[in-house]
Amino acid sequence: MQRTDPEYCRALRFLFDRINYEKTVDRPYHSGEFKLTRMAFLLELLGNPQLAAPVIHVAGTKGKGSVCWLLAEAFRLSSLRTGLFTSPHLVDLEERFVVQGEPVAPGVLCEGIERLRHVESLCAASEHGRPTFFELTTALGWFLFAQAKTDVNVIEVGLGGRLDSSNVCAPELCIITSISYDHQQQLGETLSLIAGEKAGIIKEGCPVISGARALEAAEVIRAVAKSKNAELLELGTDFECEWSLQAKLQASGRNAEHNGCNSSVIFSHKLPRGVSKGPVAFDLRMLGSHQGDNAALAVAAWHKLQAMGWDLSDDALRASLAGTQVPARLEIVSESPLWILDAGHNEASITAMLSALDAYFPDFIKSIVYVCSKDKKVQEMLLLILPKVGRLVLTQFQSNPRFTPVEKLEQLTNEILGTVAVANAEGVAVEGVATKCSVVKPAPMILSASDLPQAIEFLRHHPFESRGRQEVIVITGSFFIAAEAKAIMSSV
Repeated sequence: MQRTDPEYCRALRFLFDRINYEKTVDRPYHSGEFKLTRMAFLLELLGNPQLAAPVIHVAGTKGKGSVCWLLAEAFRLSSLRTGLFTSPHLVDLEERFVVQGEPVAPGVLCEGIERLRHVESLCAASEHGRPTFFELTTALGWFLFAQAKTDVNVIEVGLGGRLDSSNVCAPELCIITSISYDHQQQLGETLSLIAGEKAGIIKEGCPVISGARALEAAEVIRAVAKSKNAELLELGTDFECEWSLQAKLQASGRNAEHNGCNSSVIFSHKLPRGVSKGPVAFDLRMLGSHQGDNAALAVAAWHKLQAMGWDLSDDALRASLAGTQVPARLEIVSESPLWILDAGHNEASITAMLSALDAYFPDFIKSIVYVCSKDKKVQEMLLLILPKVGRLVLTQFQSNPRFTPVEKLEQLTNEILGTVAVANAEGVAVEGVATKCSVVKPAPMILSASDLPQAIEFLRHHPFESRGRQEVIVITGSFFIAAEAKAIMSSV
């Protein structure tokens, strides 16, 4: 079946008609839209497919997608038939439902949606009401994995954890990745509140692997784990990692070679506390020191599952770490010239992206194509970006109405640069702006484009070179722009 087939289009409309883009980011997380009882009822109508195979459940602010992919690929390479559920997708809905490393086929997706259509009507007519888009796609994932007879399913939480649609499973192991500020409207304004929502995936007696380094978040996770009698293994306390740059991307002319691994992680247990045991080095393909923590969580989870009796191959884990590249996570999509795609959309992810550019490409001119969703902290991210770039191209995505208009991005950027210029000239600090962005010397080149194709077209025909330095171009700011970039880059 082709994606242009009328049956495929009709099936997707059934799901996408349930998205309200404007309300998605505004309604509180505790509202009536989030009902685990409705999700449980929907799955019961499907025969409870969430119970068909063991589950690894992964929540967190940043890194959960990377941890999910690393583990899923390791399971697959360890001869376990593996299902992987992640969100959002970049280009095609099937990307959310991966079996044995590949998205399900369009025909398989349509068959699953047809089954879902029947039970959705029963749920809508019940006291539970009509399911949401994410409830339907999560239920579809469980159903497709059961149909595929998977041996293990790796499930990424969509939003929060406590009330997320995926939180109706009985996991073998829970993982909570790093905690930072994101989705505050839904999850709360403090790290404690956000961590409390993420820790909502912890089940009675189920082991937990935590990568929360912030003390405020870690303390909440510890308290929840203790209340659930759940064994807790913490990054920085029970295990640790040391990331190092193994080999920089070497450039010759305008050709960048990206062969194999670029960094390594030394993983060590600290059991009992403070006593290192068996440090092991792993090659890591994905760019960025932040991926060291994600790799450490995957390794710790692997070792814990082995201790629980799972027959897992260390060679499979090693191969996954060395070979896995998650789409749109500092993903090199072109090597000549060098283009990188990153779906980072908050301050933590922008900081990680900029740090990676400094580490891997210290001598390159940095050009960034930047967009922002209207519910994100755009000024804070611009304050991080402006001191680091030679050229900043502001634009907006077209696939979703939640974008910050490019005119607004221009206004904010000019206000920041103007304030900094005045502060530098007068030798004073302007609280909240110049104190964070006082090193914009010289000011970067600021450009704007009405959409991403225009931005890409301009940058392709106007490479930025200064005193022989080469250019690395990064498209970032949103999953929506990453999706548009994927489609454009794959068609060229």
